[in-house]
Amino acid sequence: MNRIKRATLSIITTTSLGIGAAQAAVVIWDNDSSNNSWQTATNWDPDGVPAFNDDITIGNGDAVTHTPASDLQINGGGSLTISGGSSWTQTTTHWTQIVDGTMTLDNGTFTRSSGGNLVLAFNANDNGVINATNSSINLGGELWFGHNLVSNTGNQVAQVTLNNSTIDANGTVGIWFWDTDATDTSMSINVIGAGSTIEARVGRRNTGGSDNTVTWETLWNEGILQYNGGNDGSFSDHFITSGTAGTVGYTLTSIPEPSSAALLGLAGLALVMRYRRYGD
Repeated sequence: MNRIKRATLSIITTTSLGIGAAQAAVVIWDNDSSNNSWQTATNWDPDGVPAFNDDITIGNGDAVTHTPASDLQINGGGSLTISGGSSWTQTTTHWTQIVDGTMTLDNGTFTRSSGGNLVLAFNANDNGVINATNSSINLGGELWFGHNLVSNTGNQVAQVTLNNSTIDANGTVGIWFWDTDATDTSMSINVIGAGSTIEARVGRRNTGGSDNTVTWETLWNEGILQYNGGNDGSFSDHFITSGTAGTVGYTLTSIPEPSSAALLGLAGLALVMRYRRYGD
């Protein structure tokens, strides 16, 4: 009798802790069919086209093509990692929505070749994140932080972190920030160190109306654009721009911090002095 009770108690406790509950599957690209198509079931391990709440990895250097028949989402805490020189190209205008999940690019490339938008945090309470290191994001359409159907309802997180990476967005307004003054909404582009570039017209809409000629300096002053996770110093300490806000070719480039540049200058001066000394 006691054994039965202990067994029953063990089952109840395990269930209440969530142990054994369904979790996202880990799915790895292997391209067994050699056709580079996302939709081919045998190109994945285990076999089967992944769901977008899975943890998906493309890391063998292949150029993967995807022709979705409808908008697709990374949702339910799912993740997509593109690494090792791999690329993922979507060839239709259906949107990509990172609703509740993360896209990680590590020496990888994500391309939307036929327009359509990449949207972070589509609805209220969503959390959409992109982390890119030594990578490229190429958009025939636009990159949206938030979504216009969520007018000031708030509680969205839309974040991009760039480390020696590029974004090239060629839509009507390449990067669009929606409802930046909504309650508890967090939108940010965090640039780590020098060497990252963003080429895009920038716009936003909030309770003050719409503006498709937003400058990067304005976003820096508002804390949306960050350098190494913060806003220390001035905009010109960390970034330079070229082109004109609201036009094609408006580009942001991250540069070395002043202290780093000064140290490099001192090191160069010391080297010159050393050569002169030995030359004498």
